[in-house]
Amino acid sequence: MPGTRQGLRGATIYRVNLVALVIISFLIPLGFSAANLIVPYYILALKGVLRQLPEHVGSLHAYRAAVEIGVLVSAFMGTRAVLAAVSGWISDRLGRKAMIVSGMILYAVLGILYALTTSVWQLIVLRAVQGVASALVWPVAETLIVESVRPEFRTRALSLYVIASNVGNIVGPVIGGAAYEVSKRLYASEGVLAVLRMPFIIITAATLPGVFLAFLVKETLGESREAEHRGKTRFHGGLLQLPLAVKRGLLAFYINGLMNGIAVGIMSSIVLVYVLDFIAKTPTRVASIMLIAGTAGLVVSYPAAHIADRLNAVARKRVLVLVYLVARFFLAVMGLVRGYWEFVAIAAVLNIAMNISIPLLRAIQAELVPARLRGRVFGLQQAFFNAGMVAGPLIGGPLYKYLYGKQVAGLPGVEIVFLLSAALGLIGVAFLAWLYDPLAVEEAWEREARLQEALRARREP
Repeated sequence: MPGTRQGLRGATIYRVNLVALVIISFLIPLGFSAANLIVPYYILALKGVLRQLPEHVGSLHAYRAAVEIGVLVSAFMGTRAVLAAVSGWISDRLGRKAMIVSGMILYAVLGILYALTTSVWQLIVLRAVQGVASALVWPVAETLIVESVRPEFRTRALSLYVIASNVGNIVGPVIGGAAYEVSKRLYASEGVLAVLRMPFIIITAATLPGVFLAFLVKETLGESREAEHRGKTRFHGGLLQLPLAVKRGLLAFYINGLMNGIAVGIMSSIVLVYVLDFIAKTPTRVASIMLIAGTAGLVVSYPAAHIADRLNAVARKRVLVLVYLVARFFLAVMGLVRGYWEFVAIAAVLNIAMNISIPLLRAIQAELVPARLRGRVFGLQQAFFNAGMVAGPLIGGPLYKYLYGKQVAGLPGVEIVFLLSAALGLIGVAFLAWLYDPLAVEEAWEREARLQEALRARREP
């Protein structure tokens, strides 16, 4: 079979999957982050706050869009959380490829519809449907990558996947800024809304190859009896029978995912607004922050994953906890920064931490459970994180708007929102450090293996 070969223990290695999914992982965030650069201006224009191009106004009053941006994030994460909880299970039963193809087609359709919206509420509905597309692709794609490479290459494969995503996040705002500049030159005479609509069309065209790549993906699940068995498996099948240490480990990751989701959700609703209010005003200037900070994270991602693949389970846990702690500290002070380069430096540290922690987290989870449960485990991880991402923006947006221009205990009011996000993240780290015991997990699986061997010996004549 072209693009495949046999790996250790007879497992098929699908090189075409890794290539296709890495490119898809680049294209989706590219489109998403490019559109996100335009969305705050688009909301302000739809609300009638922004009546001229950003270059021609003294102040954007971006805080007036904070609540709507928070609702957009929550709408997206709400539908994503609900579907992500079961999308992995569905893919365990029906296969991975169909889910990814469906999600990519939906992404493309929604990209065009963005340009046709005439109200903020229409934008919110589209973002909610986009959450469905995201849930169809991301948890399933992570599972597919894990199943398509050798076990000793998993962290690096996932790192490539995350690197591609981060490159998309870096390049996306640049594409969004360029699309805005092109649209401004073509439609400036037709008003600010006309200028802000065309970038969505350009962005969708740039990401369309992802749909064709999805059709090239190879299915990794078996056929016939195995598929029939999957079709009869309930969602919780196998999860409740896991050893106690493994269930405690999964609980640790799910609690951390929930708290991290709330923290990230708060930040996702306010960071861009904060930048527009205090750091930069034009799309091009904002895009430059994302480009520099994202590149810093990109540089360390694969080398860090290469090192992580050589670490034992205990060392991996220590690295993961340490990275989370560093990220929480810099997040806590971000709201005090007003200078462009100081903000870029902190954003770079946070990007580095994300590039190290995400592939490491996924690799640890993949090794916690058998292959037949990975779709559900990855899907549940996404569901807990996404549930937090629903709540976070509903807290962050209104709180930021309320505290804007105020002082609290001698601190700028908006800094309180950053402190809250960091504190919630620390709670998740504490549960991770307490509940996940890699040595106990290894011992539990060794006992399980001995038990299964003893049962087989008894059955043999």
